[in-house]
Amino acid sequence: MRHIGLIAMRELRGLFSTPVAYVVLAAYTVVAGYFFFVGLGIFLQQLQQIQAFQLHHLLAQFNLNERVIAPSFGSFSIVLLLLVPLVTMRSFAEERANGTFELLLTSPLTTWEIVLGKYLAVVVVVLLLIAISALFPLLLLWYGDPELLQTLAGLIGLLTYGLMLGALGCFASSLTRSSAIAAVVAILGGLILYLLGAAAQLAPEGVGQAALRYVSIGDHFEAALSGRLRTQDLAYYGLSTAFLLALVRVRIEALRWL
Repeated sequence: MRHIGLIAMRELRGLFSTPVAYVVLAAYTVVAGYFFFVGLGIFLQQLQQIQAFQLHHLLAQFNLNERVIAPSFGSFSIVLLLLVPLVTMRSFAEERANGTFELLLTSPLTTWEIVLGKYLAVVVVVLLLIAISALFPLLLLWYGDPELLQTLAGLIGLLTYGLMLGALGCFASSLTRSSAIAAVVAILGGLILYLLGAAAQLAPEGVGQAALRYVSIGDHFEAALSGRLRTQDLAYYGLSTAFLLALVRVRIEALRWL
């Protein structure tokens, strides 16, 4: 465990000694804030119209979680899909490009320690992004009484989703020496997994459609948006993350013999 922590600290120093981490955090704050405040503005405008026309029977339909928080979290998931690969792209690719990867492989570290140490650094950045996401619903306490359990479910869903994207990005980074290529591969891979849900709607009903829905990362996230933390969704993200990290380990083991 000590070695994993040391590798993670080394990775975090590398991330925060360059503009990458700061740009990702700032870009996420700005873009996520834009989606959130646009949604909040529309919500408040609709409330004003209802009050102006005295349509008070419609107020029950205007739930902060359904009208503002859930759509915002849905937008946040797309932003994460685009930004998390920028965090992971350096994990292994830059080591290979700089020629330091061979030193890492010949050090008294196991392959799992290398993989988990680098992934732990990604986890820290993802946690920071989720913490930023949590700040926006807190602002709604000024305007109403959002459902805290439903909001928490959405944040947990967003976290597990982001952690899986981090594992996918690490795997993409292990495949190439180019950080840029690693970022592109991770983004494309995430988009494909996200759009499989849409493809399932076009597929004929049956085993194939069910398989597409299960593999789609977006479909598993939608349940959390409505406040439902389902065991199968958490298991999907957990198993997918473990599988991707196992692939990273296999890739690193293969590089030892090249």
